[in-house]
Amino acid sequence: MRRLPPLTALKAFEAAARHGHFGRAAEELCVTHSAISHQVRSLEESLSVELFEKRGRLSQLTPAGTRLLGAVQQALDIVADACLDAVQPGMSGVLAVSAPPELAHRLLTRMICEFAERYPEVTVQLLLHDSDAREVNSAADITLLYQLDTTDWSRYRVAPFRAIEFFPVCHPGLLQGEHALRQPRDLLQHCLLHDDLDGKTWASWLGAYAPHQPKPARNLHFAHSGLTIEAALHQGGVALGDVLIAGEELRRGQLVRPFRGAVPSPGNYCLVAEHRKADDPRLAAFLSFAALQPLLCEMNSPIAEI
Repeated sequence: MRRLPPLTALKAFEAAARHGHFGRAAEELCVTHSAISHQVRSLEESLSVELFEKRGRLSQLTPAGTRLLGAVQQALDIVADACLDAVQPGMSGVLAVSAPPELAHRLLTRMICEFAERYPEVTVQLLLHDSDAREVNSAADITLLYQLDTTDWSRYRVAPFRAIEFFPVCHPGLLQGEHALRQPRDLLQHCLLHDDLDGKTWASWLGAYAPHQPKPARNLHFAHSGLTIEAALHQGGVALGDVLIAGEELRRGQLVRPFRGAVPSPGNYCLVAEHRKADDPRLAAFLSFAALQPLLCEMNSPIAEI
């Protein structure tokens, strides 16, 4: 007989550790704060070790709690996957994909619609995480990240995207009229659309292709590049785009490149999945989907070791 703590106690511990807060864990599991405290306390008693220490209103893991958390999360994931496969084997069930908003909106929405038509028994969930996130979304089967934080990737496998470059894009209407865009110095008559608050991306491009001219006086700053592309479509100014964010609009002629010149991205996008999910047929089908292949680096397998 295996000597295992009650599953309810393990679930309470995992939720409390993940949130760092007993109250939020109680809300997630639809129980009371005292119920979480009781379950965690019973787990500590059964293991004869303290798992949390109080720091103000937050609960911080002890070294023993930290060691236990990873194993408990993996075990709960395996149980959840086994239950799902028991009732929805193979190419059915749910595939959760998490992406930053700019790629979710500009790229993945269209791609997921095509995937759903090809695999109608798979329910795809498109989740969002912050554009500057460096950690895998625990609620997703696969996460699309930019500039990985490689602190601890022993649980993960990575499929990198091809390198991208940034270049100016605008509405075709800005190529006409008194202040038509024909060369970089014409940017002085237009508004620059930024996907950051400090203007570093545009500064990099201007430094490479217009180093001696004054910076344009008019600037608009947005939370991410998807919004700058929307503003460019409305003739709000000139944005810096790439083939992922602006590729479809460039192919349709809704946006144009007013002049040549591109700068390399300082980072790169990649798809990240846990090792244990690499053989999931839904995940494998998504990573081998034809619409995704031109974006990924060439490799021997859909998901490469980091």
